[in-house]
Amino acid sequence: MATYRTADFWAPSLHPNTLLQLSVPEGERNPVVRPLPIKHNEHAPVGVVKRMLRFGDELLVADDGFRMSALSLPADEASVPIVTSQSTHAVPSRGTSIWTGLASLSDTSAVSSLSTGRLTLYNGSAEAVGTRKLGAPILTLSTPDAGQAFALAGKELELGVFDPERTFAATSTAASPKDLYEGEVWRAKNVPHNSLRLRVPVHHLCSSYLPGSTSSIVTGTKAGNVRRYDTRQRKPTADWKLAREGGVAVIAPSRLEENTVFFADHSNLLGALDLRTGKLLYSVPGLAATPHSLFPLPKGADWTPPSIAREQVAGLATVSSDATLRICGVTLAPSETPKGNWGSGKKASVMASVGGVGVGTFVFSGFGSGKDVVEKKEGEEGESDEELGEDEEEEIWEGMGEVGQGDSDEEVSEDDSDEEEQPPRKRRK
Repeated sequence: MATYRTADFWAPSLHPNTLLQLSVPEGERNPVVRPLPIKHNEHAPVGVVKRMLRFGDELLVADDGFRMSALSLPADEASVPIVTSQSTHAVPSRGTSIWTGLASLSDTSAVSSLSTGRLTLYNGSAEAVGTRKLGAPILTLSTPDAGQAFALAGKELELGVFDPERTFAATSTAASPKDLYEGEVWRAKNVPHNSLRLRVPVHHLCSSYLPGSTSSIVTGTKAGNVRRYDTRQRKPTADWKLAREGGVAVIAPSRLEENTVFFADHSNLLGALDLRTGKLLYSVPGLAATPHSLFPLPKGADWTPPSIAREQVAGLATVSSDATLRICGVTLAPSETPKGNWGSGKKASVMASVGGVGVGTFVFSGFGSGKDVVEKKEGEEGESDEELGEDEEEEIWEGMGEVGQGDSDEEVSEDDSDEEEQPPRKRRK
């Protein structure tokens, strides 16, 4: 039996109170999709999951009913996720409220954000241990790998870094454009006025810390720009126009390369940016949907399916608006700054895809393995048809009649057969 590798995920479902456990194998094999009902016991049923996060030994999920639930992971194939704790968030009856962030501060603590400007702190369970309301819409929330702080940005809310302890201990929500919020330790400065001497609107849609750094942050804006910030200074260190339509919606740094950042706009552009030059390295072709969530895969996914170029490795997983999870193969950029057309052939492609997945964030649970099982058909014992002995072959030939032999009643003369085969003649008028 051949052994193959798999990439395993926890993903939201299109149906309420359900999670999907996905196992995507390498090569041309079919993925395994296990829809698991959530056992909620005395808690309220979980709605359609919009955001999820690995929370110690559990999953922290936010649903469309504005409930935060902690789920215990099943230990075997016979068990299902169980709600261990839950909290409900109050939202205004008017307007549209959405979850805009759910990020980890440590193994047992996390912070969430709503578009209304509400922040919530969780510690060890889904029950809120602290809340804070800011006076501006929050559209993106991110944390560094080491935790200890979180970054916020949004519509007319410039990128800022907050200290969790001071933020949720504060009582005031007011802040002038020049002053910092309580708990805010750093705030970026807007870019200079444009060529018409008009102020550039502040409208960040996504953000992410660079791997291993607590000071380098990249954001995507409504205007279609990707900006890079260093918290040791206030102005952005770089500002690149990259999106084709609708702004940069999601952004995530690569886990395989130091200077590569993946981004997607509101059309079907999914590309890789070189932070050294600010140029587009490549884009994933053939996408017909808008990516809503990105997860850069770590090392260990060096799949090489027969239909994919050998230079590509699995470096990115996405969930798009067509309810499909895709694993994308990417080409690693050269260590030195690439000049002109580097490499040969396609530099990115879709390696595998799974449909019927809910549109939202998902969790990568690691790389696994599987074995190809060859099922034996019933009665398939002993010799095969191609290995028949000489005696069996003689019996087969003896049972076959010769050509032309048969009953006399069934014989047809050549003249009769010729007449039957001739087409009917046309009658003369």
